[in-house]
This record gives sequence, C-alpha cells and structure tokens, in this order.
Amino acid sequence: MTEEKRIFVRKTSGLVRTIGWFSAMVFGVHCISLSSSGLIPYAWVPWLWPGSDLIAVLTVSMLLCLLHATTYAQIGSIYPRSGSDYVLGSRLIHPAIQFAASFSFVIFTFLTAGSLIAWIPSSVLPSFYWSWGVIFNDPGALAVAEWVKTPEGVFLIGLLFVFITWLTTILPTKHVVNILNAGFFLGTIAWILIYIALLACPGPDAFARTWDKFMGAGNFEKVIPTAEANGLEWSTAPWWLMALAGTIMGFWIYYGYYIPSFFAGELKEAPKTLIISGWGSLIYTWLIFTLGAALMYPRLFSLKWLAAEGYIFYNCPDALPSLPFSTFFGSILWYDYVSKETAPLAIGFIAFAWIYTLINLAQTYFFYGSRILFAMAFDRALPNWIAYVHSKLRSPIVSVTLAAIGAAIGVYLSVYTVIFVQFNFVLYACVVQLLPVTAAILYPFVRKEEFERAPSIVRFKIGPIPGITLIGIGTLLYLLWMIISQYLFPAVGGAIGLHTVAWFASFFVGGLIIFYVMRWYRLKTEGIDILWAYKEIPPI
Repeated sequence: MTEEKRIFVRKTSGLVRTIGWFSAMVFGVHCISLSSSGLIPYAWVPWLWPGSDLIAVLTVSMLLCLLHATTYAQIGSIYPRSGSDYVLGSRLIHPAIQFAASFSFVIFTFLTAGSLIAWIPSSVLPSFYWSWGVIFNDPGALAVAEWVKTPEGVFLIGLLFVFITWLTTILPTKHVVNILNAGFFLGTIAWILIYIALLACPGPDAFARTWDKFMGAGNFEKVIPTAEANGLEWSTAPWWLMALAGTIMGFWIYYGYYIPSFFAGELKEAPKTLIISGWGSLIYTWLIFTLGAALMYPRLFSLKWLAAEGYIFYNCPDALPSLPFSTFFGSILWYDYVSKETAPLAIGFIAFAWIYTLINLAQTYFFYGSRILFAMAFDRALPNWIAYVHSKLRSPIVSVTLAAIGAAIGVYLSVYTVIFVQFNFVLYACVVQLLPVTAAILYPFVRKEEFERAPSIVRFKIGPIPGITLIGIGTLLYLLWMIISQYLFPAVGGAIGLHTVAWFASFFVGGLIIFYVMRWYRLKTEGIDILWAYKEIPPI
C-alpha cells in the first residue's frame, strides 16, 4: 500500500479549479490572438494562396476547427486533468510513445512562444514606430523603428518580454485570468477603432489618395505590377480548392481555441466549459477577422492589391515601400477621415492594446505548456520538482520557469540562427495530436465501463455509433489533410525538408530516451515502476 501511494508526486495536484467558461474562452481568444492573428490573415494569406478568397479561407478553416474543438472538448471531459490529451493517450495508446509526443510538443511550444515574443520587437514595434513617424513626421520614432528590429534590439527586447511573461504567469491563476480578461477588452476596443477608421474612408479612390500621401506618390498603383515583376504569380485554381489549401494557414490563424483542454484540471465544470470556450473563441475571432476583411475589400481595395502588398513586404521590400498591416490601414485612415486631433490617442491605444495582447498570447503558451510538463512530472516520468506547486501562489512555478527558459532560447534562435524556420509548429502540432485523437476514437470500445459513466458530451451516440468516435474520425482526417497539404501546397515556411523531419524525430527520440531513463532510475532508487502510474488516472 505504501508503494502504491508513492506512484504519484502527491495525493492531489495542488492546482485549483478556478477558471470558468468565460475566462477559458478568453484563454482561447488570446492563444488565437487578436493581435498576431489580427495581422496574419491580411498580410499572408492573399499572397501565399494567390487567387484564394480570404473570407472563404477564414470561414472554411473555422468550420473545420469547430470539429477539432469538439474532439478536444471531449478529450478534456474524459479526464479533466492537466495535460488531458497526454493523460488519455498515455493510458490508451502507450505511455512511452505518448510521453515522447507530448514532450516534443512542449519543446516546440516553448520555442514557438519565444519566436512569437521576438515578433514584438522585430515586426510589431517597428511597424507602430514607423507608422507614428510617417503620420506625425517624427524622425525620432523612425530611428527607434530602425533600432528595435536590429538583432541586438530584438534579442534584448525579446528577453525583456520573456521576463514580463514569466512574471505575470507565475501569479495565482485568478490574477492571470484578470490580466487576460483585461487584454480581451483592450484588444476588442482596438479592433473597434480599426473598424471605425475603415468605415470612415468613403471608398477606393479615397484610400488610394491616403495611401500615396503616406507611402509616396504613385505607390498604390505600382503595388500590383511591382509584385508581378518580382515573381508573384496568380493561381487559376478554383476558389474552393485554394480555400482547402489554405486550411493549414487557417489552423495556424485559429490555433489556440482548444488549449483549455491542456489545463482541464483547473476548469470549473470542465465538459460545459470546454465546449463553450472552444466554440466561443473560434466564432468570436472569426467574426473579428472576417468583419475586418469585409471592410477592406472590395470596399477600399481589391484582394489582388492586398496580396501584392503582402508579397512585396515579405519577398522584395526594397522594391517598393510597403506595410500590409490592418493596424497601419486603421492608423492612416483615422488620421485622414476620423479626426486628426484624436489620431495620436487612437493610434497609441491600438499600439498599446496590440503589445499587451501579444504578451497575453505568450502567457497562454507558458500556461498550457507548463501544465503538460506538470502532468508528465506528476506521473513521475520527469523529476518530481518539475511538478512543484508554490503553496501561496498555487502555481507550478518550476514548469513555468522552464517555459521561460525555452522561450528565451526561441528568441535567440529566431534572431541569430536560421534553424528556427525548420520548426514548423503547425505540422508538429498536427502530428502529435494523431495519438490522443486516435485514443478518443477508440475510447468507447477500450474503456466501455468508463464510457458509460462519462459526461454526456462524451457518451452520446449518433445511431449505434458513439459520437466521440465519429467526430474523432472527422478530426483525424482533418489533421491528416493538414499534414499532407503541407507537402502538396508548401506555401507556409517553404517545402518540408529533411531538416524539419530530423528536428521532430530528434525531439521524439529524446522523449523516449528520457522516459526509459526515468523508468530505470525510479526502479533503481525507489523500487517503483512508473508504468504503474499509467494504469490509473491522476488524482485531481
């Protein structure tokens, strides 16, 4: 009996169920991000898939993500614990294989968090300083815009934001929730200001005049021919095929709606909270981004022009001054068509909200990644100290600190090497999710008694077939399509090469080695086989 108690790090996790449905939805919205994903659709999608319709890509991707969100809500409802998909996969598929997959995913998560943090000084801050300098003729702002995007500026500012993110994520969960809730409203208000500016512009001729005023005489008309002269080709494929091809980008835009399942052990009424938060965050951000697109084209410019503007910015920036960002559109239009007097306040507020919500984005990565790491340590597959929960903060401060260290490495790799371009996060996320989704499909047949006692969101049937199995099969096909489409339509990050596969394989094999080394260590020093832990469900 004594040895059985020693299987787990502690009788209970030490974490507290304090997150309700609204706050969980806010977590999802921030992981999708009103700021980073508030730029990506307009700056990337039109030229990565020239000829596709942006609103179609956003809508088709959102509908498919609803399917995926439902599966992950069901997974989190089966075992509402930290790292619920890790718990399910390790109990139904194989402990070592699922550990290796989840370990790889956590590493990629922390490195990607660093990459996103590096994006603040490398792209977001320069665009705002440059906008301010151009609109208000401020040479000092232009000089700052040039410095912050230098390697030294990105690295130093990136590390500062890593520290800020760490400091605000080790706080008690209720304080983290309050910080995120504030960001939700700030981000929403910032988007409303952008909408007002877009609506205030009377039409395409007025937009072209304003664009040339700030970007240089004749710039607007030169955008499409300049992009074509530098290699942009227009696809003749049907819109629906391009929309399907763009679903991999759509998954990246919407990525994060399902993350509350990774900390299901801290949710109130997990089954209800997970489905509301997953669907709610998807529909909310779809409305935000789609309305933005509808107010841009064809009201103010063509989608072809937007594609060309983005292509120039990312592929041949020296050919023509370019800035294909929704925030810049809103800033110059506010100045010309809303109010010159209030422009500094509106532009400053949008900039503040954008940076604040980017920190919120990094917080969500730290938060959910640390909980998966916590779950693996809770099973004794990692050292016990990783699962330490501070008695006053009620936060797993060690695992959050490891997240910060990984993010700092991600900042470095993003600035000083080309290695990080090989870390195709969306591809890795799809691959590692194949295991828990397969486990969800098999769950009603492998754990029949558990299935009969499961929450209604898990145990309902469609005719004679369990709903979780049918929805899981749809989700599995969706994941497989996104993996395959990266080879069929390798627009995001370039073609998937051997380096990409090698990085994934190295982390996966590293996870297997860590698992079996920990098993050997526990057997030698404690007389406990960690495989015993995987025969039980972790305590709450």
